[in-house]
Amino acid sequence: MRRLACQWLFLITLSTGSIHGLADGSAVTQIYSPYVQPLEKELEFVWIHDDRHKGHTPSSTSAKVGYGTSFFTNLYTELSITHLNTDEGSLDEIELETIWQLTEQGEYSSDWGLLFELETALGEDAHEISLGVLNQKDINRWSIVSNVVVSYEWGAQRKDEPETRLGIQTRYRLGTAFEPTMELFMGDETRAVGPGATGIYKMPQARQLRWNAAILFGVDGYADYTAKLEFEYEFF
Repeated sequence: MRRLACQWLFLITLSTGSIHGLADGSAVTQIYSPYVQPLEKELEFVWIHDDRHKGHTPSSTSAKVGYGTSFFTNLYTELSITHLNTDEGSLDEIELETIWQLTEQGEYSSDWGLLFELETALGEDAHEISLGVLNQKDINRWSIVSNVVVSYEWGAQRKDEPETRLGIQTRYRLGTAFEPTMELFMGDETRAVGPGATGIYKMPQARQLRWNAAILFGVDGYADYTAKLEFEYEFF
């Protein structure tokens, strides 16, 4: 546990340290596990509402729809489109996302993966590329998933500079259909923590619906609250 606490401290320091990100939105997003299921296909929907009344980051609501598949046993790729509404207008973005599972599950004391993201806005000269480190640590009936992501944005509508974000989810494996969670997000304009829940609804023919929901509250005068809802329909 002492080693785990040191890892968390390092991740939090990295995400809020000398690399200052853009003040262009919330850092609350999905938290990815490092695992890839061979031959898996997935339809995904993600809805996030970020409510703010302080600072210069506007309130926003985003809806993301994506389709992904694992081309190899340890590589998953997804193409998605996101519609973003803010107090300052709306925007559509296309994103290509890849998860690379680096270690076999249970091979080491924790499991590792990499996240690659390439995002571009439609109708604007605005682009972003990201690299993330994914980790999952299981302790008895607890699972702790952490994501550290470094991004670089460029284009006429963006400042050419890097940003970082940290996402951590602690999950208690109560049962397949329902597992209580606690999530933490940190970024340049985000300090948010709050409870949630996740689960898997099993279907015939190796199909399943994975869901995740959370309500997060801003810390130290950041966002008032952020609500997040995710659905993943997985099939083979």
